[in-house]
Amino acid sequence: MKSIFNFFLVLGVVIFMHSCGPARFVEPLRKHQNAIALDVGGPIIKVPDLAVTPIPFSSITYGRGVSNKLTLHGSWYTTAAIFGVAQVGAGATYGVWKSKRKKHGVSTMLGFNTAVDLFENNFKFWPQLDAHYYFKYNYKERNQEDLLTNGRKVANLFYAGIGTWYELASKKAHGERQETVVVPMLNIGHDLNWKRWTFKTEVKLIAPFSLNEDIVVDYFSLTGKNGATGLYLGLIHKF
Repeated sequence: MKSIFNFFLVLGVVIFMHSCGPARFVEPLRKHQNAIALDVGGPIIKVPDLAVTPIPFSSITYGRGVSNKLTLHGSWYTTAAIFGVAQVGAGATYGVWKSKRKKHGVSTMLGFNTAVDLFENNFKFWPQLDAHYYFKYNYKERNQEDLLTNGRKVANLFYAGIGTWYELASKKAHGERQETVVVPMLNIGHDLNWKRWTFKTEVKLIAPFSLNEDIVVDYFSLTGKNGATGLYLGLIHKF
C-alpha cells in the first residue's frame, strides 16, 4: 500500500513536468469538419515494487477545420484535474505543404499549455511549436460513392516530427535558477483510420538531451540517462 501511495504522490508532482499529450491533428481536418479526441498515456516511469509503466495522463481535445489547411483545437487534461491542477491547452495546426497526390504532407502547430494548481495557486504557461511530416499508405482518393458509404476504411497515416515547449519562468519550484528554456520532443506515430474513427499510437522522446538523474521520478528512456520516453494511445471521432 505504501508503494501505491508513493506512486500517486509522485504522479501529482510530475503533473507540472510532463503532462503533454500526443500530436494534435497532424493532417488538418477538412473545412467545417469537427473532431473529438480522447488520449491516454505519458512518460514511462519505473514504479518501485510495481511495474514499468506509462503515467496514465488523459486528455479530451476538440478540433474544428476552419479551412482545408487550418485546424483550431483545444484540450482539457482530465488526470491533472483529479490532482487539483486545472490544465488546458490550445493551438492551431496549419498544412504547410501537400504533395500533388496528397500522399505526403508537412504541417506545423503553434499553441500553448497553461496550468493552475488550485491548492497552491501556482500558475504556469508554456508556448509550444511543433512541425510534422506525414505519409499516407493504402491511399485512394475517395469519390462520391465512397463518401456515402459508412464505415469504409480510408488511408492510414505514419508521421514523425519535432516539438518544443518553452519554459518562461526564470526560477524553478524551490527558487533555483531555471537553466532549461527550450524542452524539445521527438515523436513518431501512426493513425489507423476509418471514415469517422481514428485509432492513434505514438512514441515520444521527451527532453532527449537533458539528464534524467537525481530527480523525483525514475524515468525509462530509450536514450539511456537522458530525458524520458512517452507512450500514448488515442481515439478520435470525426463528424
